[in-house]
Amino acid sequence: MVVHDFDPNLGQGRYCHELVKRLHTELAFDIHANTWTEAGVPGVRYLPVAAQRFNVITTISTFLPSAERSLRKHPPALIHAQGLSSWRADIITGHMCNGARRQYLRHAGWRSRLFASMVTPPERAFYRQRRARHLIAIARSLGREIQEQYGWNKTTHVIYHGTDSERFRPVGSAEERAQLQKRFKVPADRWLWLFMGEAVKGLAATIGQLPAFPEAHLLVVSRSQMVPYREQARAAGVLERITFHGFDPKPEEAFRTVDVFVYPNEYDPFGLVVTEAMASGLAVVVGESIGAAELVEHQRNGLRCRVTDPESIAGCLRHLATLPDRGQAMGLKARQTAQHYSWDLCAQETLKVYRQALSEKPSP
Repeated sequence: MVVHDFDPNLGQGRYCHELVKRLHTELAFDIHANTWTEAGVPGVRYLPVAAQRFNVITTISTFLPSAERSLRKHPPALIHAQGLSSWRADIITGHMCNGARRQYLRHAGWRSRLFASMVTPPERAFYRQRRARHLIAIARSLGREIQEQYGWNKTTHVIYHGTDSERFRPVGSAEERAQLQKRFKVPADRWLWLFMGEAVKGLAATIGQLPAFPEAHLLVVSRSQMVPYREQARAAGVLERITFHGFDPKPEEAFRTVDVFVYPNEYDPFGLVVTEAMASGLAVVVGESIGAAELVEHQRNGLRCRVTDPESIAGCLRHLATLPDRGQAMGLKARQTAQHYSWDLCAQETLKVYRQALSEKPSP
């Protein structure tokens, strides 16, 4: 397994951790990574890959040749690469398609636009490497994007990310909710919204809805820079109705604190925070074009909105505001969906891909 960071607190690293914890009894794993946190399972070998981590471009350009040397020194039976991480992959899990992402960056900073433009050509070459035979796409939409943008014409398997439904669970009691509301410093007598993740993934659109819902209070859990969003809130007269909490190492507790998860994000290959909110029993309002939206049946286990249309977002929120019991029913259905798409299911489906890929390789 080749990944920049084998770290359960980072997206690709978490995916790898969850797979290794469940599959180490079936296969022996070598982890080729620049940084790692041990998964606490036997029989896993951690192999360091040097990289210059000044920025994303230097990380990719220095990690790739180092990973090549590491794989030649420790040749495996099968190479599973996470995104743009190995030119010798048998299986690639696609976590992003920058060729498609570029069209959604019109409001992003110049650094994001420049990065997407620079990384698209090597990413296109990566998906055209001869050895790779299998693509694991974390959503149907991502699989289509990689095919359309990069010309991938080999086998594609759609395997959604799993969710830990024991860690991410509904709030247990009114007392627990009250304690969490004190911890996050949000009022107990308001309709509580949560936005979690990078601010560019829909925070401005969420703040933009607050003036129309005077009964609502927004909790923001994000490591992003908040200055422009504070200014937006001040100009709209809603600054006092937002709690800017910053990053929190226990996101599961934030989900148990609120009534609805609002994530009007225009582009996300998956969006694990959405299924974590669903596992926590919350009604979710999500952008219809993100990967996790494929698991949301509108008005059954959540609500899908057109994020470029403020009225579409408002309509979803009004749907919940006027019928609170409907939101609770959606939350129950949402949790059932998240429990089905577990990490155990993700691991078993991935194991099938491993076995298929191994069966196709010539015998030594």
